[in-house]
Amino acid sequence: MSGEKAKTPTEKFELTVESKLESLPKIGEFLDRTMQHLKIQSSKDIYAVQLSVDEACTNIINHAYADKSEGKIAICCMLMGEKFVIDIMDWGKPFDPTTKPEPDIESGLDERKVGGLGIFFIRKYMDEVSYSRSDCMNLLTIVKYIQK
Repeated sequence: MSGEKAKTPTEKFELTVESKLESLPKIGEFLDRTMQHLKIQSSKDIYAVQLSVDEACTNIINHAYADKSEGKIAICCMLMGEKFVIDIMDWGKPFDPTTKPEPDIESGLDERKVGGLGIFFIRKYMDEVSYSRSDCMNLLTIVKYIQK
């Protein structure tokens, strides 16, 4: 895409919640409202985004803040051209999901280790996945190319 100007988002949608499993429905509702407002209508795209954000936030809740009683998750969504960009931020333990090896999905269910499929689903359903950490903040950016 060299030579193309970077698209500027027209609007940003932000939500900050407590890092608790009880926050997941609120996150889902936020995503529904945001995608509806942005006129994202493809059921495949909506499902991919909902599943991926739910998996990422569940990982943060269960692992980033596992030894703390309090923590926050911040989500920022924007549409940049045909890219729906979701930034998911937390201030818990560092963890780069992009370095996690692919799970063994060929083995039978009774032979597989429990868990580990969340990151697999994020990679499968999203078009771009990146991670960075700075100033004690984890930033997971996931992007879905929106079908028109």
